[in-house]
Amino acid sequence: MARNKDEKKRRILTATLECISRHGYEATRLRDVSEASGASIGVIQHYFGTREQLLGEALAYASGQLMEHFTSLEEGQLTPWEQLRGMISVVCGMPDLQGRGLLWLEMSSLVRRHPELRERLDSVYFLWDAKVRAALHRGAADGSLDIEDPEAVDDLVAVFLAFFDGYEYEIAS
Repeated sequence: MARNKDEKKRRILTATLECISRHGYEATRLRDVSEASGASIGVIQHYFGTREQLLGEALAYASGQLMEHFTSLEEGQLTPWEQLRGMISVVCGMPDLQGRGLLWLEMSSLVRRHPELRERLDSVYFLWDAKVRAALHRGAADGSLDIEDPEAVDDLVAVFLAFFDGYEYEIAS
């Protein structure tokens, strides 16, 4: 029973993300999510309460999926370069990359109008930064990456993060 409930909630969250990508955050309505997910508005409200709670949980769900993928790239099992390549593969190989790019752009623009979403957006950036930084420091320390100046890591992290954002922006547009 709990598995069915979890699956239904995932389906609703996925449909919500699709609706946000298609219509934008402010224009997404419970009716849109109901039609996209096949769940009644009553079921959606039962699981998520208000529209704002649903949209917030959907954005958290999207962030959580990305974090799971990045975290699955265990440092001990991969070389620093393999870990960096894995992160690039995660971003470039996500299902519905255009929709995800549109979602990310929407989320980035939302924080000015909805400051309560800042924490969700920042959590993704902090994760990306931490994972990229750790791989680069490890590669500099073990000599597998040709980084002579440890201070260059900050610049390299900025390059990787700019790549991720730029790639998603390009795909989305």
